[in-house]
Amino acid sequence: MQRVSLVTAMLSLAGSVAVAQGTPKAEVGTLVGVTILRQSGASFTRIGIPGDGIQAAPTLYATIFMTPSVMVEPQLAFTYTSFGTSHATVLAAAGQLGYLFSPAASESPYVAANVAFEWVSGVGSGGGPAAGVAAGYRFTFKSHLAIRFDARYRRWFGDFRDLNEIGFGFGLGATF
Repeated sequence: MQRVSLVTAMLSLAGSVAVAQGTPKAEVGTLVGVTILRQSGASFTRIGIPGDGIQAAPTLYATIFMTPSVMVEPQLAFTYTSFGTSHATVLAAAGQLGYLFSPAASESPYVAANVAFEWVSGVGSGGGPAAGVAAGYRFTFKSHLAIRFDARYRRWFGDFRDLNEIGFGFGLGATF
């Protein structure tokens, strides 16, 4: 629970710093989409609403624009699943560093590098880190609404060794 509090505090602080800068410098939203997980020749597809984030879990993001072109994006996901007398709790955090090619325009392609870590307790306990890349297209409307389409790849390690994550998503966020 301390991890959740720490990540929440970091997101709040980052958002406060962005608002203090005067012009819209942050975006907060969620993702929906399709994620394909593949390991050792086996694959399965997860469709999440919201849930195109970390291994298709419901994910919230907060994008902080460090410069007009450079964005830093912490992401947080939580899932609790109960089945019979067992359960699984999943907490995941990710970070993404991205570059907008046309930051002054109302639409812009972008590329990003990302890292993630996922903790699982209960059935299938374990955890592990991941690293990957993403590419997408971001639209802004009325200066307070952002929509994005993206594709990403992550390679997982640790207890998720050799797991490949391929995701296609649609994001909806509010800018401030």
